[in-house]
Amino acid sequence: MKKLYLVPISILIAAPLSSFLSASIDSLISLNEELPKDEYFPFLNGVIIGTLYELAIYCIIGIPVTLIIDAITYLVGLRTDLKVYLLQFSLYSISAITLTYILFTDNYWAYLIVGIAVHTYFHILFFLKKKYSKP
Repeated sequence: MKKLYLVPISILIAAPLSSFLSASIDSLISLNEELPKDEYFPFLNGVIIGTLYELAIYCIIGIPVTLIIDAITYLVGLRTDLKVYLLQFSLYSISAITLTYILFTDNYWAYLIVGIAVHTYFHILFFLKKKYSKP
């Protein structure tokens, strides 16, 4: 039952963190570009809007994908933490690539943004589960 609470907690932690990371990378990449005044988008507004979008996507797509990946991990029956980590990392990577391909075909920037969001969520959830699991 305790693991059921870890998914919303990890969503609430991962959404602003991954949005901040994505906005930071975006601002570092576009540092040399001259933007017109009407296209300028402040950093903090990007983080806030990104967080809101990511919260919706995490809730709509992330929770069912997490339940499916947890079921697959349970069915495989791995014993060591490293094997569980590698299996879940690869399954979350496949889900990130699939989601990006469905939403944004042939956009490499989208692969980076979705990859950051998915793997931030995965690592927070994995370490919270590891910390609060029974020995």
